[in-house]
Parts: sequence; structure tokens; C-alpha cells
Amino acid sequence: MPKRLLRSVISINSSSTDLENLRLNFKRLSESGFEWHKPADKLVYKFVLSYFQHHLDCPSLQVVQDYFNEKDDVEVIERLGDIQSAEVYDRTNYIHLLSNLLEEQNKIKAIAALKEAQDIITKGVTFGKGKAEVRKQGIRDAVAHASEALSPLIIDPNASQTRGDVRTDTKAGWEDYQSAKNNKDKAWGRFTGLDKIDQTCHGHKRGELWLHAAFTGDLKSTFAQNWAYNLVTRYRTNVLYVSLEMPYTQIRRIIQVMHTANRRFENRGFDPIDYRKARDGELTPEQEKFYQAALEDFDTNQEYCSFDIWCPDREITVADVKTTAEIAHKKKEIGMIVIDHGGLLEPQKKFIKEYTIALNSVLRDAKKLALQFNHGEGIPVLCLFQLNRQGRTEADKAEGRYKMNAISYANEAERSADVITTTYLNDAHRQAGTTLFCNLKNRDNPLFEPFEARVNFTCRRISNIEMVSADGMSVVTDTDLTGMVGQASV
Repeated sequence: MPKRLLRSVISINSSSTDLENLRLNFKRLSESGFEWHKPADKLVYKFVLSYFQHHLDCPSLQVVQDYFNEKDDVEVIERLGDIQSAEVYDRTNYIHLLSNLLEEQNKIKAIAALKEAQDIITKGVTFGKGKAEVRKQGIRDAVAHASEALSPLIIDPNASQTRGDVRTDTKAGWEDYQSAKNNKDKAWGRFTGLDKIDQTCHGHKRGELWLHAAFTGDLKSTFAQNWAYNLVTRYRTNVLYVSLEMPYTQIRRIIQVMHTANRRFENRGFDPIDYRKARDGELTPEQEKFYQAALEDFDTNQEYCSFDIWCPDREITVADVKTTAEIAHKKKEIGMIVIDHGGLLEPQKKFIKEYTIALNSVLRDAKKLALQFNHGEGIPVLCLFQLNRQGRTEADKAEGRYKMNAISYANEAERSADVITTTYLNDAHRQAGTTLFCNLKNRDNPLFEPFEARVNFTCRRISNIEMVSADGMSVVTDTDLTGMVGQASV
């Protein structure tokens, strides 16, 4: 019902989650071309549209009521009572409601268009007046008329725009710019926490496939886990991490030990825990107290988001990843998907046996996942990738700078990926506690220059070389932390 469409773009509950759902609903509604038959509904929508264009947010019910009370529009005020009592829809429920109403609306338009085509065939029809007058007659004109009228009526289940005339779509272009200007957190993507990358890319954005490639043991998983950890603890983003080569308990331990290197602990004089000593139960009593306190902070800190890890016990495809992520997304919004790593996924078509063809198929599917997730809303996908031995040999000679031929056995990587980054380690880097990051492809940005990052190999934390003293996000005070450490049992 139309009143449910309007109720689902007007705010009554002011929680951040509900407001974000309202914005998504309105974006879908404004792009759908839905036509309002009741004058009161049309006026309410016109006000919501004007408010959104000005504030980039949906109005509250009180704001809408105040506006029409001032106008003394009795019909609209009465309609607002109906709208207020309607049920709120969000996510797939709203998409389903909108699609059904559009379907009914478009059925009427389709029947009318086909009737006009019939008239064109049988007797001819004149459209327009004056200089714009056009006479259509015969089968050719009828087919062309029907095709032009019916094509826009086909409902695409995806929320993303897939076609249009860019010359006449300038209004949407300006709205995109205004949204980017006023909502950096929405226009920008998911930050890595490494300044050299983030300053160039402004984050990993929805619909993008990011490949991070390295040779065996050169920090592929470590970089992905650090990125995910930063999103969860610093950038308030829920992450789904899919691991196909490490057990859940190992990744859990890595991330929890990594948390002991959080800047807020470092700034207060606590040294990060050694991963191997935590794994093997060899911490000192003082380290055990700190480790337990850090784990408690990781568990109870309300500023942190969800870090979901899935280590499937069977062969899976990208479609399996998508299904799992979609289900999780309905419960809590997933901000990025990590696939560790792409070479271990099965192709959709099981009969593909040749490795290169199978891997290329997986990469194409991973790009589709990034684009089509949640009915075309899109999601950033980070996929780890193995570099070949020849590429590693050439990188050894070039001070760690890889070339694109290091991934030549999977040429789809170069086509489908939006960003390709690499990490490099050798004995000198290990001794210095550093790694080299390089950028082989960056579709929507310039390539960032190769740079070194700091690596704490004891706790597997990757960070900027130049550290700026600042607390990490936390609701725990200095006093609270000291008490936590002091009270933690040995």
C-alpha cells in the first residue's frame, strides 16, 4: 500500500539504524519512478523529497505534520494519521513492497501501451500536437512504440542503477556530489588504517573487488586480519571474514592477541602480548593479567563492532559466501567481506577442471558479489591472492616491487579487480620489522607509491611507520584499565 511506502521514509524512531534504513528506503523510492495517485500522498512525497535534497536525511513525522498544519491542509493532515498507523518496512521487505506496487502500476501502463500498439497497426494513431505531432501507422511503428513504452516498465530486482542517459541524468550527478561532500563516511569506503593507502583510495567502496596478493608467508592473511580489526575497533564496521585455510580458533587467537597492541594500551605503557607465548601458555603472571584485561575490553567495549569469522568445513563457492553474508546482513549490517583466499574457492560450474579457468571464474563471481550484494546495494570485497614464484624472483631483484605478470596465471584478476595491492618480505624486512606495500592497479584512483609499513611480528600488528600518539576508540578510562589489570586473576 502507498501509505506504507511513505511511512517507511518518515522518521518516528530516531535510532541510527532506523535512520539509515529510512535513507536506503528513500533512495530506492526516489529512483523507482513510482507514481502517486492520491493528491495527499503526492504532496507528502514532494515534501519528503525536498527535505531530503536539502538535508540528505529523512524528516521526522513531527516536521511533516508541522509543515502541513501551517499550510492548514486538512486532507494531508488526515492522510498523515493513516501513514503514521501504517507498518514500517525496511531492507528486503521494503524492496518487496515497492516492487509489488510498481508491478501493479506497470501492468496498467503495459496494457495501455499494447492497446496503443494495436491501434497503430489497425488504424494508425497521431501523437502530439503542432510541430511535435507524429503519425504512427503499421507494424514497424507499432513494434517500435511498444518497445519504447514497455522497456522502462521492466522491474530490475537490483537497487543499483544499470542504465540511463548521462546527458539527461545531470540532476542525479549533482546529488551524488552533494552527498559525497556532506557525507564523507558514506561516500568514502572502508579504511585500512594505513595512511598511504587511505589518503589515495579514500577507503574500499561498495561494489569494488580488492585483491591483495603476496607470495607464501608474505603477510596476506596478516594484512587482511589487521584491516578487519581496524574496521571493527576504529571505524565502527561489522566484518565477515571467510577463511578457507586456517581454523577458527587460530584466527580468534590472532585477533585477540592483536588487540593487546591497541594504541590505547601502548600509550599507557603496556607491551603487546607475544602470540606464540599466548598460544603455548607461556605468559608471565603480569602478562596474563594484562591479556585477560585486554580480552575483557574486547568483549565489553560498546564502541567495537562485530568480527564474524566463518571457516567452512566443506568446499564452498562464491555463491555460498554470498548466501552466508546476506543472512548475516539481515541481522546486522555487514560492512566488508574478506575471502582468505580466492584460490581455495570452488568455481560455480563444477565441471571446470583447468585451474586457470576455474580461478578466473571465481574472480568474476567475486566481482559480481561485490556489485550485486543485498539487491544491488553492493559491498566491499577483499580477496586474498597467491603470487607466482617467477613474480617473486623478479620482485627480489626489484627491491620488492612486483609487476602484473606475477599474477599472469589468472588474467581475470587484472580485469575484474578494482584495486590490486601487494606485500613483500625478505630477511632485511623481517629484521627491521617492516614490509613493503605496492599498488599494481587502482581503477578509480592514481596508484599510490610503494611504502614501508611497520610490522610487530610478535603480535602480528601492521601499522604506519610514523606513529602519531592518540588513543584508540574505547569507553574504558585509564583508571578502569588499571583496575581491570589489577583485578584480573592469574
